[in-house]
Amino acid sequence: MKQHIHVLNASSRSDTGITEALAESLSWTQGAPGVGFRCLTLADGPAGISTARDSARAAPAVIAHVEAHADDPGCAGFIVACFSDPGVIEAREATAKPVVGIGAAGMFSALSLGERFGTIGVSVGSERKVGRQVRQLGLAGVWAGHRALGLDYADLQHPDRLEQALLRAGGELCASDGADVILFAGAGLGHHVGPLSRALNVPVVDPTQAAAGIVLATVQATLPSAVEKETPR
Repeated sequence: MKQHIHVLNASSRSDTGITEALAESLSWTQGAPGVGFRCLTLADGPAGISTARDSARAAPAVIAHVEAHADDPGCAGFIVACFSDPGVIEAREATAKPVVGIGAAGMFSALSLGERFGTIGVSVGSERKVGRQVRQLGLAGVWAGHRALGLDYADLQHPDRLEQALLRAGGELCASDGADVILFAGAGLGHHVGPLSRALNVPVVDPTQAAAGIVLATVQATLPSAVEKETPR
């Protein structure tokens, strides 16, 4: 039986296209033996996650989903596709399956590609929330800074509104703040990784893709190998 890793959009908004964008950004995982990804919108999550209060409201929805699927043999693990990682620590207490938040996964992946990472968020006011998370992870010394695009998540469905804003924000982080890696501080921006990386000539990390690589490797490492399957018992 093929197992699935649940990728959780913790916001209940359906007009942003984020869940669909998550699935598109993980197309590179298609064909992975024994495991796939299932992108889901949590209907009981808040209508958007921009503030610390929004993150706090999202945590119960994340925890409830993990608890409901903790013993589901068809579920291999969980990715919380919200940069503030709501409910991740608490959800891990409910299951032995991997539970990974894209915030921590993205930051540590960025640091595997450079020495100072800069973050780009979609909404105004995201810098304080991201900065708090950076400090909690002990990464303040290697965080170059943050730029907010000042957009609504519904704008993710209009690439023309994003491309120039991303290029301007990324350019400032590299030229003014000394970033040598750019990290998207949010979900649903995966298809902008390549264009922005080529334009800035620095690595660009999508945190959901980073988390997917971590969980996929963890899950596949536990699957029976071909040799194990062929070994007579």
